[in-house]
Amino acid sequence: MSPSKSICPDCGNNPVNHTMEFIDETLSVFMQPLFDLLKPLRTKHVDQLIDYILLPFPWGFRKLGLLKYHDEIEKAPTDRTKVIWNEAKKRGIEMQGITFLGKPLEHHRAKIKGKWESFESLPIPPYLNIDSYMWMDDKAQLKTFFNKNTIPTPSGKNATTQREALNIFKRGTAPFIVKPQAGSRGRHTTTHIYTEDEMITAFKSAKKLCHFVIVEEQLMGSIYRATYINGKVVGVVRGDPPRIIGDGKHMVKELIVLKNMSKHKKVNDVLINQNLQYFLKRQQVTLQSILEKGRILDLSEKIGISYGGFAAEEFPKTHPKIIQKIKEAGDLLNAPIIGFDVIIEDITADPKSQRWGIIEANSLPFIDLHHFPLEGKSINVASLVWDLWS
Repeated sequence: MSPSKSICPDCGNNPVNHTMEFIDETLSVFMQPLFDLLKPLRTKHVDQLIDYILLPFPWGFRKLGLLKYHDEIEKAPTDRTKVIWNEAKKRGIEMQGITFLGKPLEHHRAKIKGKWESFESLPIPPYLNIDSYMWMDDKAQLKTFFNKNTIPTPSGKNATTQREALNIFKRGTAPFIVKPQAGSRGRHTTTHIYTEDEMITAFKSAKKLCHFVIVEEQLMGSIYRATYINGKVVGVVRGDPPRIIGDGKHMVKELIVLKNMSKHKKVNDVLINQNLQYFLKRQQVTLQSILEKGRILDLSEKIGISYGGFAAEEFPKTHPKIIQKIKEAGDLLNAPIIGFDVIIEDITADPKSQRWGIIEANSLPFIDLHHFPLEGKSINVASLVWDLWS
């Protein structure tokens, strides 16, 4: 079974327009030095002036019928916004979404203390410090920041040419991971890179979404999404790619069929397609291979139940030293809401006993992951977001 040809396999279940994404993400990296230079000039009064200058545009779009407000939660484009909206309703907070040319946007507004406050998906009080949001989504700049402050992070560098990527490959130790320097949801990210040819293919894929590309060592283990709010780590969701375990008898393709037959009803099937076969090839495995008993084999670089993977809230069992290090990272970034992506083999064990690291920090994390885990107790993170306004 193969996905629709109109869907980019490297984007996965969250496709974007490559050209628009390339322009947006490349400019965000390219303009960062200018933003850094202008930072000292930014004050509360300057922000108010900018808001005043931009104020006529939404008004004009509304008059022309291009922009409209709505109060239909079903139109919210992400579950992240829906959990915020549902919590707002519980608290008696009026909230509205925005459509532009009939398309729902991630931009919303809520009436708080008699005043409409506009926000992108997550409502953050305007008086809180958000300076690090200007750069934390830049994976290269974040890596430099973490290294400077002794926060565990995988070694790696950014590259803009194929030659630079290959030089990083030759000087490091496989496996590698390659991804756009800016962007989210694992789009055009390639893992398990062992050869120069694989590096070239991965670099070309990442380059489709951003001129700047990250090449770094691949840490082993599950990916954990840790959410930091108002100085505290409030949730840690485990996300796994689809995996099978060898029994010494069945071929890989047979194990995939058995996995699909026994999966949880909320988990999607693992699709056998060209993308999966190339992923297996990088691990020197084919659909006809018989895995030795006990061998765990990943079937994709994408994680979560929508790819046939796994998701569980594991905050209660996370080792306190890991929580403390994530909190330290959040305190250093000094922002009200941050989503950290962490790779570690055993979340319950002392971090000093294993190789681990924070690979990304997200200024707009998908907090809904804590609300709907496949296993583990749900955490109402949306409530903690609204508590910022208390």
